[in-house]
Amino acid sequence: MRFVVICAPRTGSSHLVSLLSGHPDMFVNGNVFDSRKLKRLYAFWPPEDLTPAVKKELTDLRSRDADAFLERIFSTDYGRSNVGFKIFDGENDEILNKLIEDSSIRKIVLYRSNVLANFSSSLVAAKVGMWGQKEGRSAPPPPKVKFDAERFVRFHDEYTGFFRKVIERLNAANQIFYFLDYEKINEPYLLRSLIAFIGADPEKEVRHENQYKRLVKQNSSDILSRFSNANKVRRFLLEHELLHWMHEGELDFAPLSDRGMLIPLTQVERDLVDRRPERAGVLDVSGPTRSR
Repeated sequence: MRFVVICAPRTGSSHLVSLLSGHPDMFVNGNVFDSRKLKRLYAFWPPEDLTPAVKKELTDLRSRDADAFLERIFSTDYGRSNVGFKIFDGENDEILNKLIEDSSIRKIVLYRSNVLANFSSSLVAAKVGMWGQKEGRSAPPPPKVKFDAERFVRFHDEYTGFFRKVIERLNAANQIFYFLDYEKINEPYLLRSLIAFIGADPEKEVRHENQYKRLVKQNSSDILSRFSNANKVRRFLLEHELLHWMHEGELDFAPLSDRGMLIPLTQVERDLVDRRPERAGVLDVSGPTRSR
């Protein structure tokens, strides 16, 4: 089965690709249509198959004939029955539209519902020049960034606008797709559901050691702590009824009794509990979805 992950930067897409690559029936590439640098190619083929000459051939093909390049990516499966890659807005909109309309290709829409977390993660990554941290590698504490309301509103509207258009197109084409939120990527039950949706066997083990590139979370789940002007951020969230964006967690179906000692609350989290905001959550839809 062929599949594509439709997503945006800082939504956990590299981590998702890494998780899926650990499944024995999947071969998953990165942003193969990212051509910001002509020689850049995120096809995760073995080094002996992705020589400089082959890489040049592929990047030239991508520029000259995107459809032929897409077929080359999908047909290079290394004996695995499911092949996919991820794509961002603006990498190749014509190809994205074709993927959306092609019923033979499974679509996963990966969304990060905490847009403030996405925004701050983007600012931190740009400031330090590091867009992913590999497991086992140490890194200095991330720097604090400054919140600018107007900049955030522009970011939010562009970000949500992309996903709105994607889902509108999927609906118009009567496509089945899987909607996955960032906070649910690591939930084992939902990962198995996603694997089954793609067409692989969910009973087969996803092996940690087989994953292409294992990444760790770079920033705190306490979103306000990422900003140098946290009070300004909190006022903005309060005014827009978005206080639930002060923190970002992960879905976990494991019994709470199995989790051991709880981590003490930060001062920001204690303040949040004490104030008891009226609006604590948002509607979220995840899992296999048939457009209507």
